[in-house]
Amino acid sequence: MKTLLFKPFEKYSEKTLLFAGLIFTIIGSYLAYLFKTRFDGVLDIHIVPNTFFYQTLLDNLINISCLVLFLSISTKYINKKTRLIDVFTTAIVARTPYYLLPFFNINGLVGKASEEIIQYANPELISQISFSSWLIIILFSLISILFLVWYISLLFNGFKVASNAKGKTPIILFSLSLLLAEILSKFLIFKFN
Repeated sequence: MKTLLFKPFEKYSEKTLLFAGLIFTIIGSYLAYLFKTRFDGVLDIHIVPNTFFYQTLLDNLINISCLVLFLSISTKYINKKTRLIDVFTTAIVARTPYYLLPFFNINGLVGKASEEIIQYANPELISQISFSSWLIIILFSLISILFLVWYISLLFNGFKVASNAKGKTPIILFSLSLLLAEILSKFLIFKFN
C-alpha cells in the first residue's frame, strides 16, 4: 500500500501510470467544476463562488505543463537520458491527491464557512463566527496540508526515479523547479482565465 500511495513510479509501468494520470486529471477537473474549486497554481487550491469545466481543466493543463517544463530542465541537467514522458507521467500522477480535495466542498460547505469567516473578520465581530465554520476551515486546512505533503512527496519520488537522482543537488533543483512552476502557473492562469 505504501508503494501505491508514495512510490507508484517504482512499481507500475509508465503506460499504466500515464493512463491513470490522464483519467484522474479529467475526473479531478470535473470534480473541481462540480464542487466549485480552482487549482489556480501548481500548489494552490481555492474554493470559488462559480467556475466552469473548461476553467478547471485549463487550470490543470497549465499546472501540469509548468511542472513538466521546469522538472524536465532539472532532470535533463541531472541525467541527459531522462525521457520527457517519464517527467510528464510524474507530473500528472503526482497531482492525484489534490483531485480529492474538492469533495470537502460538497453543498458549498467550505465555501459557506469561508464566507462567514470573511464577513466577520474584524475584532468587533469575530465572536459572531460560528464554531462549526471555524471547525470546517481548520479541518479543511489541515487535510489540505496533508494532501500537499502527499502531492510533493509523489512528485519528488517520481522526479528521482525519472532522473535516477542521488545526493543533495536534486533536492535543490526540484525545489527550484517547483517554485518556478508555481510562479509561471499563477501568471498563466491569471492571464488565460
